[in-house]
Amino acid sequence: MARLRPAVIVHYHEISLKRGNRPLFLRQLARNLERAVSDLGPVRLRQLTGRILLDLDGNEHPEAVRDRAARVCGVASVALAWRVASTIEAMKAAVAQIVDGRRFPSFRISARRAFKTYPMTSVELNRELGAFVLERIGHDATRVDLHHADLDVHLEVLPAETFVYVQPTPGPGGLPVGASGTVAALLSGGIDSPVAAWRMMKRGCRVLFVHFHSVPYLPATSQAKARALVERLTEWQYRSQLMLVPLGEIQREVVLTVPPPLRVVVYRRMMVRIAQVLARQSGVLALATGESV
Repeated sequence: MARLRPAVIVHYHEISLKRGNRPLFLRQLARNLERAVSDLGPVRLRQLTGRILLDLDGNEHPEAVRDRAARVCGVASVALAWRVASTIEAMKAAVAQIVDGRRFPSFRISARRAFKTYPMTSVELNRELGAFVLERIGHDATRVDLHHADLDVHLEVLPAETFVYVQPTPGPGGLPVGASGTVAALLSGGIDSPVAAWRMMKRGCRVLFVHFHSVPYLPATSQAKARALVERLTEWQYRSQLMLVPLGEIQREVVLTVPPPLRVVVYRRMMVRIAQVLARQSGVLALATGESV
C-alpha cells in the first residue's frame, strides 16, 4: 500500500508570462503564501517547476491551508493532493484510495508529466489508470467521459514523486500583492470602491484604505461598515491599514458657502485632495476609486 502524504499544490498562470520579473513575482507569491498560512501549523514551502508545493507533513489543518492559499492573489488554482512515488503501482494505489467508497457515474483521468523522460506518456498513463478504475469499480457502475466527467482524477508526475488530487479550487489569479507597489483606496459604503480595491490587489498592489465620515454630525454607522469591508478585504492581502478621516466640519462649511448643485463635486474634490496628502505621507503614489467599476 502506497503511503499517502498530504500536500497543497499551488498553480499560477499570469506570473509565468512575466519573463523578466518572474523571479521577483515568485518570491513575493511565496512570501504571501507563507504569511497566509503561518498560524495553521507546520507548512514547508518548496518551489517546483511551474508550481509551488506546500508540504503538510505533521499539519492538522490541510483543508484550512488549501482554503487560505486559494485566497492569495497570484494563485490560479490550488489542490489538496496526495504525494506518492512516481511508479505506476503507487499511482494505482493512490487512485484506488480516492475512488473507493465514492459513487460517480462517469470519470476521467488527467495525467500530466512534468518531465518527458518518464517511461509512459500522458495518454498511456490515462489509459492504464482509467482501465484500472473501470476494473476496480465495475463497467456497470461508471464509465469514461472526457468532457463532462463527474469525477476528474488529476495526476502530476514529477521525477521524484507524483501528486494525485481531485477537485482543484480556483484562486483569484493575477499578480501577488506587493509586487506592484501600494495604492490608497477611497473606501465608501457602497460596492464599487471595495471591488476596485480588490481588483487592485489582483494587479499586485497593496491597498491602504481611506474612509471619510461625518461624525459627530451623523452616526458612526459608516465607520463600522468600512471596518467590516476592510476586514473582509484583508483576507486577500493579510495586512491592512484603515484611515478614518472626519469630514463633518468641511461639509458644514461647504453647505454654508457652496450652491447646492455643486456641493457633491466639492465634497469629492476635498476628499481626493485630503487622500492625496495622506497618500504622500505614507509613500503611496496612486489613488484608487470606484467610479469606473
